[in-house]
Amino acid sequence: MNASRLSARPVRPRGLLIWLMALLLSLGALGLSGASLAQSGGGFGGSRSGGSSGGGGGYSGGSSGGGFSRGGGSSRGGGYSGPIIINGGGGYGGSYGYSSGGGSGLIGIIVVGVLVFMVVGYMRRSLSTGGTGGVRGLGGAMGSLSGTAQAVSVQLLLAEGDEVKAALQRVAENGDPDTNEGLARMLQEAALVALRHPERWVYGNVERAQGAPNSADSQVGAWATEARAAFTEQTTSNYQNKDPKTGFDHRSDYTFKGDAGDMYLAVTIAVAAHALGNLPPAGVTTAAEARAALGTISSVNAADLIRAEVVWSPDSPGEFLSEDEAIMKYPKLTKL
Repeated sequence: MNASRLSARPVRPRGLLIWLMALLLSLGALGLSGASLAQSGGGFGGSRSGGSSGGGGGYSGGSSGGGFSRGGGSSRGGGYSGPIIINGGGGYGGSYGYSSGGGSGLIGIIVVGVLVFMVVGYMRRSLSTGGTGGVRGLGGAMGSLSGTAQAVSVQLLLAEGDEVKAALQRVAENGDPDTNEGLARMLQEAALVALRHPERWVYGNVERAQGAPNSADSQVGAWATEARAAFTEQTTSNYQNKDPKTGFDHRSDYTFKGDAGDMYLAVTIAVAAHALGNLPPAGVTTAAEARAALGTISSVNAADLIRAEVVWSPDSPGEFLSEDEAIMKYPKLTKL
């Protein structure tokens, strides 16, 4: 892959809008079907002391005709509900739905909604930080921050890696996000899964934020929501529901149509905590920086934990992203 295509170079808002319009026109001309847009994903997480994960509700992919919808609830076939907060403030209303029989018009609406969300979020981050990998303030000007919490997100694009998916699925199945200790253990194990496969790392991005605990919590939720927006079907999940025996859900009815050239797996691990140890200096993401950030995440103390989110996609064995899909869905990544 051409390393320059997945770079961390800031994109000017005007150029980004032109890119969006061109992409939407291309998709409309192609008339993409629901099958070609379907993509599986997995995730788990929660907030301290059993607070709601993902901004106020469990997240489930639902049935094969489901997808994810705003205001769904935590049962199977439900959805992710709650505000989408970018940079610690603001909300996003609306709904996403996916149905294999909905027709090209509904699919076009879904694509437009997801792309607009991704572009708007990226523009706001670009305007507020001036680039990728920097330290962002939460909840106001840097001078007014209390500095009582930190947040960090590590996003990696791996070359294939069905064993990575299987390992993350085991963490989701065997973990209990309803307790601080259980959630911290799941986070630590997910970071170790990524650390054990550095040979598969191709691209990455490390982001940081600091501020009040509730703002750090919201920032992690925003990172997780952005990662979830890249797929349509959540096939593995374990979010807080106050019952360690029923939180895990894994769907076996998902099917996909892949191409021989598909080869990428995206993994996002984000955490907010009162103390995160020694994070590496901010800058353009390198393999060493990603490794150091994952090492810090793997040692987070349960008593310091505020929120943890782990998201990966695709989730189904043998399903991977193409180069074009990776460029569109994860524009912040840079060559490691």
